[in-house]
Amino acid sequence: MRKEITIEGMKCEGCSNAVKQRFLGVEGVNDVVVNLEAKSALIEGNSAIDENELRESLSDTNYSVVGIKEMDA
Repeated sequence: MRKEITIEGMKCEGCSNAVKQRFLGVEGVNDVVVNLEAKSALIEGNSAIDENELRESLSDTNYSVVGIKEMDA
C-alpha cells in the first residue's frame, strides 16, 4: 500500500528529515521518501496504516498534513 501525503510547513532538509522520522514512527509504515520541493511524502506500508495517526504524528510540530492520496501499487 502506498500513499502520497501533502505536507505544509517544510522549508529545509532538516524539516523533511523530521517529517520522515515522525511518519516512520506510525504503526504499519515501512518506508518514507520525502520530497521537499513538492512538499510531499510517499509512504509505503501495510494496509493497516491509519490516516489519523499520520496526521497526529505531526500535531505537535510546525508541519501539517493537508492531503492524503492512495497511490497505485
